[in-house]
Amino acid sequence: MDIMHNKQRINVSGYRGIWGESLNKEVVVLYIRAFVSFLKKKTDKPTILIGRDGRESGPLIKEIILSELRNLGVEGIDGDILPTPTVLFSVNKHNYTGGIIITASHNPIEYNGLKFVNEKGLFTIKEEVDQINKYYEEEIEKYNKGESPIISNTEVVIQNIIPNFLHEHADKIVENVNRDAIRAKKFRVAVDMINASACVMDPYLFECLGVEVVPLNNIPNGKFGHRPEPLRENLTDISKLAKESKTDLGFVHDPDADRLVLVDENGDVVLEEYSVALAVENVLSKNPGKNIVVNLSTSQMNREIAHKYGGECFFTKIGEGFVVEGMMKHDAIIGGEGNGGIIYPKIHPCRDSFTGLSLILELLAERNKTIGECIKEIPKYYIKKDKWPVGENLNEMYSKMKSHFGNAKFDEQDGLRLDLEDSSWLQLRPSNTEPIIKLFGEAKTQERIDELFEETKKILF
Repeated sequence: MDIMHNKQRINVSGYRGIWGESLNKEVVVLYIRAFVSFLKKKTDKPTILIGRDGRESGPLIKEIILSELRNLGVEGIDGDILPTPTVLFSVNKHNYTGGIIITASHNPIEYNGLKFVNEKGLFTIKEEVDQINKYYEEEIEKYNKGESPIISNTEVVIQNIIPNFLHEHADKIVENVNRDAIRAKKFRVAVDMINASACVMDPYLFECLGVEVVPLNNIPNGKFGHRPEPLRENLTDISKLAKESKTDLGFVHDPDADRLVLVDENGDVVLEEYSVALAVENVLSKNPGKNIVVNLSTSQMNREIAHKYGGECFFTKIGEGFVVEGMMKHDAIIGGEGNGGIIYPKIHPCRDSFTGLSLILELLAERNKTIGECIKEIPKYYIKKDKWPVGENLNEMYSKMKSHFGNAKFDEQDGLRLDLEDSSWLQLRPSNTEPIIKLFGEAKTQERIDELFEETKKILF
């Protein structure tokens, strides 16, 4: 791949590409140089924690990063396989200057990527991403002129004793849930660890909580047991395991363990929107009047839960960084994204599947109810999602929707969201990670959301 002609850049979701093609050694090295330049604006001697999600290309990318950090005279801490929320938590806890996570999240197995973490243990926000990309452009220019070659360094990494990041993260979670109630229930759970970073955290966390695990895909070799995005159609194996093993419930992680999907007591996969809603129900029931924040594509059920307990629900652009920023602005006690990304700042303000599953176990234990029984108490909505390749003029599409749904309330933070008088809503927006346009929507009945989607497509096409 010619660096000069590769137009892809990091955004708030990081950089993802097929290893050996749109992501290769040159891209990795030049982005590491750019990130170090960014960090050196804050300190002359940065310390950077590196973690990876378990993908097969991860060890090589990690060695490239550590090698380049040595070339730059920067201390790199090799965390090896670490869940994304563990890296974020650890950067903050140990006051590191930043972090680098080698992950492509839920993308297919041939992908990998880079995510950059600032000194607060948060993903770099748009302004910081813009600065890193500016330094990257400068590195490309030097590289293409032959002024900054890629050199190999195979020296052995010599490091001081590394903290047990996994135990520290898990211990913090356990300290902040009702451990005794969870242990007393003696839950038996099926867990799909997708052969990635959850494999190194789950055994210790569940042991601390007194939970018996029936594992699936629990070897962290990056050979994913199914397509990695935790959607219902990809999760037939965990459903079968939960039914055959007669577990109390089940949990599914994505490769970097920032998203959580549930399996109920009957072995049926639960819509990912309920992961956040059940955690919100648990926390707000004990903290009435507190605010929550979710993104614009997340279910309306969270707003209703907030109102039930006397709080407000605020909406932000899609992207973890935007949600976290909104949570800080509105002093939110909990929030997240409807793809199963639960954010509980009492542990750390990031999407965290381990915190999420612990809050849900606490809810079930304290109320002595099953997942299915708790879901029946959540306001019922029917959500629908569609997508198609970029090709249409988005601004024209927005104008058509505004004109047709003239009585709707418009929110243009991220694409266009239309809130209708019957509590239905629609959102049209471009994806942050793929060249596609997404249409999301929700209504009180399946018939209503189907009708709205058909109506929208007639307007647009």
